[in-house]
Amino acid sequence: MMANTEPITQPLGADVKPMDYSEIKMKTQREIYGEQKLESITQPLGADVKPRDNSEYKRKRQREIYGEQMLGFSEIVQQYKLAVKQKYESEWSFVSGKQESFADLFIEPVIIQKNENDVFKNISVSEIFQFCDPVSVILQGNTGSGKSFIAQKIMLDWASERLHWCFDLVFYLRCEELMCISEEMNLIDLLSYSCSLTSDQISKMLQQSPEKVLFIIDGFDELRLTEHIYGMSANTDLLQKAPPEVILCGLIRRYLISESTLLVTTRTKNTVNKLLNGQKRFSEIMGFSASQVDGYFQKFFRTEYDCVKANKSLFTACSIPVICRIISEMFRVGADVTSGLETNTSIYVDFVCTLLEHHCQGLSQSVPTLLRSLGQLAERGMLEQQVLLDEKTVNETVSVPYPFLSKFLIKRMIHQETMFSFMHLSFQEFFTALYCVLLDEEESQRKVRELLHTVERGWALSCWSDKDFSKADVEVRRAKFLQPVILFLCGLCNTEWIHSFFKKHNMTVSINIETQLKEWLNLCSKRYQNEHMLFILHCLYELHEKSFIGNVLQGLNLIDLSNIPLKRTDCWVLKYCLQCCEHIRNLKLHVTSEDLKMLQPELFLCKELWLMVDCISDDVVGLISAAGKGKILNKLNIKKPEIREKVFFPEITVSVRDEDIMLSFGRSVFASSNTKLTLTCPSSVFSTIKWFVELYIYQFGDLRKMELGLFNFLKSMFDLKKVFMQFYECPMPGFASEIQSLIQACPSLTEVRIKISEKSQTFLKPLKESLKQMGWTLTVRGNSVLINPDGKSFTVENLKMKREKSERRKGESSAGSCSLKAELSEQSSSDNADVFTPELLQEDDEEKRKNTYRFVCPHAGQFRCSLTSLVFVMEGEGEVLYKTVSWDPRVLDGLGQIQPAGPLYDIDCFHGSVSQLHCPHCEIFSEENKDGLAVAHFVGGNVEIIQPLKVTETHVVIEIRELSSYGLVWIKSILGIPIRGQVLLFLRNLTLERKQLNVHLLPGNVPVSEVQSRHRDKKYVETSSKCHLIAYQKYSLCCQPEECEVQPLTEMFEFDNFGQNYHPTFEVFLDVNIKEVRLGILDKTKGGKEVWNRRRIFLTAPSKAEEPSEHRRISETEFVNTHGDELIQRVSSVMAIADSLKSKHMITNEMWRKINAAEPQQKMRLLLEALDSGGASVKAEFYKLLKENEPFLVDDLESGHSGSSPHAESKLEA
Repeated sequence: MMANTEPITQPLGADVKPMDYSEIKMKTQREIYGEQKLESITQPLGADVKPRDNSEYKRKRQREIYGEQMLGFSEIVQQYKLAVKQKYESEWSFVSGKQESFADLFIEPVIIQKNENDVFKNISVSEIFQFCDPVSVILQGNTGSGKSFIAQKIMLDWASERLHWCFDLVFYLRCEELMCISEEMNLIDLLSYSCSLTSDQISKMLQQSPEKVLFIIDGFDELRLTEHIYGMSANTDLLQKAPPEVILCGLIRRYLISESTLLVTTRTKNTVNKLLNGQKRFSEIMGFSASQVDGYFQKFFRTEYDCVKANKSLFTACSIPVICRIISEMFRVGADVTSGLETNTSIYVDFVCTLLEHHCQGLSQSVPTLLRSLGQLAERGMLEQQVLLDEKTVNETVSVPYPFLSKFLIKRMIHQETMFSFMHLSFQEFFTALYCVLLDEEESQRKVRELLHTVERGWALSCWSDKDFSKADVEVRRAKFLQPVILFLCGLCNTEWIHSFFKKHNMTVSINIETQLKEWLNLCSKRYQNEHMLFILHCLYELHEKSFIGNVLQGLNLIDLSNIPLKRTDCWVLKYCLQCCEHIRNLKLHVTSEDLKMLQPELFLCKELWLMVDCISDDVVGLISAAGKGKILNKLNIKKPEIREKVFFPEITVSVRDEDIMLSFGRSVFASSNTKLTLTCPSSVFSTIKWFVELYIYQFGDLRKMELGLFNFLKSMFDLKKVFMQFYECPMPGFASEIQSLIQACPSLTEVRIKISEKSQTFLKPLKESLKQMGWTLTVRGNSVLINPDGKSFTVENLKMKREKSERRKGESSAGSCSLKAELSEQSSSDNADVFTPELLQEDDEEKRKNTYRFVCPHAGQFRCSLTSLVFVMEGEGEVLYKTVSWDPRVLDGLGQIQPAGPLYDIDCFHGSVSQLHCPHCEIFSEENKDGLAVAHFVGGNVEIIQPLKVTETHVVIEIRELSSYGLVWIKSILGIPIRGQVLLFLRNLTLERKQLNVHLLPGNVPVSEVQSRHRDKKYVETSSKCHLIAYQKYSLCCQPEECEVQPLTEMFEFDNFGQNYHPTFEVFLDVNIKEVRLGILDKTKGGKEVWNRRRIFLTAPSKAEEPSEHRRISETEFVNTHGDELIQRVSSVMAIADSLKSKHMITNEMWRKINAAEPQQKMRLLLEALDSGGASVKAEFYKLLKENEPFLVDDLESGHSGSSPHAESKLEA
């Protein structure tokens, strides 16, 4: 904090008339034309007067006047820069109250900035404004990270002209000071209030070059905003008066001085991001690196530094700038900082003890009374979001002198007012927590309970849609503001280090507070996985109780900390927490290589590990080796972002199954020339992995050299079993000979698969002949190539063909070919998906009434399930298993009005090739409900609310990184909102004389197959089922003939019917001889209006066709899988079968056209590809059609009498 302000040179409200742009223009014109008139009068009478070029003279005079004005402005700016340097070149000491040189104190922290491709890079303060166009920079950082120090640094560098920034003027607006202004004012007066310039000077300079003005808005979180700020009018009048927070938001939203550049510092970016218009840059302060901490203490406290370095926890904590400053202040007074400082709370307690000992002797209050008074003052400021406190409030609470407070002056209309603040905001947070534990038992528990409720409610509201965010934002920001208080509360419950402090001053902490905090943390850890999970880990670290931490983490399936790079302190906290448990199931991190070195020993405890790292270091290679040696770690994914024009993501994936290790090395996403390698081999080969990683990752320039290195690496692996290679461009000359050489060098090799575009397959024909002489076969299907020994059986199921969606689409942009993943992410319409019918599985007797769906995806693309309407966006081949599971209402407790909006699907894909999921919804779009949907992601007992990438009229689209349980949820009230519903009918006989018709009112996105599976003892009566229903509204069933008995007479439609039972809404009891009824659904709240019009229902009509029995379907599927090669050679009725499949919507029109246009030998290949995509049901239908069209061929194949070799090779076209 600065302890005083610049002397007032222009009192607020002085009689200064700001000059607008029109006045300057008119004044300039008067000067120009006035001089012209005077000159014409003084011309000699009769002189040869030439016509004057008025426009040229006008331009010349304007340049002269502008130059004179700029010369005057330059002098004013130089005076302003001098005032800035005098104001900010020194900083006040926490302890001594003396001024110290800012240049000596300032150590530049690590700052990262996100580029357009969402890749982070390190930047310096001087690089924050390296752009030409007006831009808004958000500088984010936690409390104590040094945001204000950097803002002060920028002011000093500009005033000292050390950096070549193109800003003529820089204004520093500290929000905490501006919040002390009670009256309304315009922007010009607000700027004058914050600097030494007058309103008139500011007005004139702003109009000259607004594009060369920088506004620094420091401490955005201190603005007391309401939800109405999002609806503020776009006022562009610089002279319009308004409250300071409205003026600042006008700057941020680019309503005022839109050409200027902005720097906004904030603890959380959500609110300011939603307010900002125009181009944005996101930067974050990561704190000090280890070398920066070392340099700081070596500079000032070389002797004392040894004790800091010896305590690794303390050394890591010093990466937070404010902690580093606190420790240095303690050194100044000779305090003992040798031991006992592990957590942040312990550091603050030690510092408070030091100040009480050295500077608070002879106080009129006892220490407990003083601490309660300071805590009361701090809590009042925290609850009211006030950093600056008026003198009257302070005097009423704390006695003179004022320990832990800074004093300074604030301008008023005709006087200055004394204001106070805590020496740093973090001390206000600390004393608020201390106040909570020093109260009596009941009051203390009440305050902690309210605090925890406020924070968790803010977390729940943070997932609201953009439309509703304005209402929730106040509580979301409030929760963020109060989070550090919970951290300090956790730390104060740690009696190991805090006990002596409380015992010395006869104070205690209630055991019930600790219990409250532990219960809350245990519950929240199961609900939140992303940014809130990191906060929870910090709370666990402050508690520092190993057994409790171990119990909390042991119950988690996933810890996902991958959204932003972790800070050094985050990694230290994670390291400690991992040490407290035996293993972690799934961990996702974004870390630097330096911090990875710190974490590496604990990462071996993870079963599955996902890493985003800045470079492939020895520590990464060590993790790869560990995954292959049978330790706990058995699945590893590593990505390295590259900051280039085209972003590369070098990727390494390791997975262990039984004794085999599968490694995948690749570069993907935006690279136009990609090579991907996957291989399977025993763990003994891992000693050679390091060389290959370095070669493959770093030699981007010479792809041919890289391919040669790749084959040399493969040949060195004597126990190699399988290799899969994928090329996005034509391989190098000599590729065929390298394949032969590889087969000869690896006698254990059983399979080589290559994916390569069809236009690059010219080398395959001679390779096939060479391989035949070696006893190997080569089979080509589309862009997939299989090479295996002659004796190895080959089926369609073994080789799942791949193809890229972009090759099948006309009119795709050339940019889309850069990567399949980029293409798939742009597909927004679920209607474009290929339709497939999944195979239905029954896992065991207990699950006999539940469907498990199986889809074998043959290639990348977008696929829609014909039974559930789920759409899977696939990056490659893979087997997808999915089923519905029950919602657990307890998991959603505490998340406000969130409720299920669709079935909960448990999804699994071992290959991890699902990149997006389109969940079908039943909502009818309107302005009231279009932003009401989200997706709940469940992993174990944890739940994450995922905001959609897009919501179409039929589906909610999300991006996924791992598979578990996903279900649609409503994140706002569903009351009164119409949905697409359905009416399903099931009939069963009760006795020889009576039968029962069950009528189900269900949401439209409940799969009919799911309801059928729960009612297999009844006959499904198929009818037109669509209707519109309103949640929790009452309906009745109208039934004729009247002698039929209906129960109940009215029933409420419950929208949350996505369970496992699907009980009927209405039951109709009728005579067994009744063959036909007329049914209708009436809305009782709208005077009996029909929502499902009356229709004839024939009770003797056949029900929807039953699916084939499971053993029958498996038999038919195996027939297609086993005889794939024979079918390619011998089926002659391909088009007749394709026509039938198309009419049944089992293959797409696009695939039918492709088959129709293909050469005769290729037709059956393409049809087999469609069968693989469609699943078991489509294969069963193909078998039926083949038996109808070519019965002798089916009998011949089933009897085992083949007309040609079962391993017949495909013909290769020249």
